[in-house]
Amino acid sequence: MNVENLTPKRESSLHELLSMNEDLNQAYILKDMLKQLWTYTYKASASKFLDKWIELAKETGIDELKRFAKGLNRAREGLLSYCQHRITSAKIEAFNGVIKRIVYKACGYNDLEYLYLKIRQESL
Repeated sequence: MNVENLTPKRESSLHELLSMNEDLNQAYILKDMLKQLWTYTYKASASKFLDKWIELAKETGIDELKRFAKGLNRAREGLLSYCQHRITSAKIEAFNGVIKRIVYKACGYNDLEYLYLKIRQESL
């Protein structure tokens, strides 16, 4: 939920909820901070930012945020490579889905050449 997309009434409700629940407020603030990671163009700067964010998440004492921070740390290289190249793996993942659908539809293929032709046909 992004504040900029909320109506004034919903924004008021959100602020009321955040003021009643400190953990929720901390998580919401960290979520907004993490959006800044995608604005960095230099890998070193993004790495420093990510280190600070992970440290803040661990300091909250919220188990879910700690676990999420560990996951971000494991995916660190992939996240930081986005700053350098500005591409995601979304298209590749979508194409892998197309291939899985082709194989599923045919209940498997014994002939790899034919599978290759079906993949080419689908991708054109």
